[in-house]
Amino acid sequence: MTAQPSYAPPPPPAPPPSALPPVVRWIGLGCGAFLLLGVVASSVFFLVIKKATSGPEQTIQAFLAAAGSGDSATAHGYFSAALKRKQPLEEFGQAVASHQQLFQVRETTFNSRSVNLAGAELAGTLTLTSGDELPASFTLIKEDGEWRLTSYQLGKG
Repeated sequence: MTAQPSYAPPPPPAPPPSALPPVVRWIGLGCGAFLLLGVVASSVFFLVIKKATSGPEQTIQAFLAAAGSGDSATAHGYFSAALKRKQPLEEFGQAVASHQQLFQVRETTFNSRSVNLAGAELAGTLTLTSGDELPASFTLIKEDGEWRLTSYQLGKG
């Protein structure tokens, strides 16, 4: 058995110097870093808003699901005390029965979200099981630690 010679391959050649002046390279690096920082900040902002409105959105989803299944008593349970006085269960039940198609929701899209100390407002589009889309808006408050509807509007009227 013969021993193989031990040697390292030669190092790769050095890269050619950049044709750009150093000032331009630093400006480019700074702009890239600023752009990356903007993307990260925007993502964090979006996630914070999404998290802050997840409670109100869950309440709206549960309200629509209950009303869509014809369970007006459960849907009415998501009303605030003030809305329960304004629209009693019997009146709400009649509205759900006479406009059942408005509560047959396949998908919700909220492109306007606002949460503050007074409550939350979400507005967007409901896609019905029929495929029709209609505008919707919901206003909620925290009542006894739970999100409750203070007003809602389905459609343009």
